[in-house]
Amino acid sequence: MIQYIQQAATICGIGTVITNSEEKIETQLNSLTGREEAPIMLISWDIDTNLNFDVNGFLENPSSNIVALLMKKSPTLVKDDLEASSIEMGALFTKFIKELWDILIPLQRSQNGPISSATYKLVPKHGHGKHSGVLCSWTMRSDLNVCE
Repeated sequence: MIQYIQQAATICGIGTVITNSEEKIETQLNSLTGREEAPIMLISWDIDTNLNFDVNGFLENPSSNIVALLMKKSPTLVKDDLEASSIEMGALFTKFIKELWDILIPLQRSQNGPISSATYKLVPKHGHGKHSGVLCSWTMRSDLNVCE
C-alpha cells in the first residue's frame, strides 16, 4: 500500500519518507535537511489495516487508516508566508488524493470507493525547523492479494 502512496506523491512532486514510531516526529522532520526544495510527506509505518467480508462472504479490499504530514519550508518565518505555505500544501494534498484515487480505483473489487474520510488540518508552523504544511489523514482500500 505504501508503494501506491509513493507513486501518487511522485506524480505530484512530493518526496515521501516512511517514519518510525520510536523517535519523535519533530526529530525525524528536522533530520531531513537538504530535502527542503520539494515538499515532503512523512508517513508513519504504524498503519492499522482492517479486513472485512461482504454479505456474500467474500473478502473486501483491505482498508487502512493513514496519517501523514505534508510539509515544506516557508521562504521566511513571517506569519503570512507560513500561512501561505500551509495553504499551498493543503491544495497539494487535494491534488495528491485525486492522483491516489486514480491509482487505486482499478484495484477495487467492491462498490466502495478506494479513499474515504480524507481530511487535512493546516499547520503553518510545525517543529523546530519551522516547516509549514498540513496534517492529513485518509482511509484507503488497497489491492487484495489472496489466492482464490
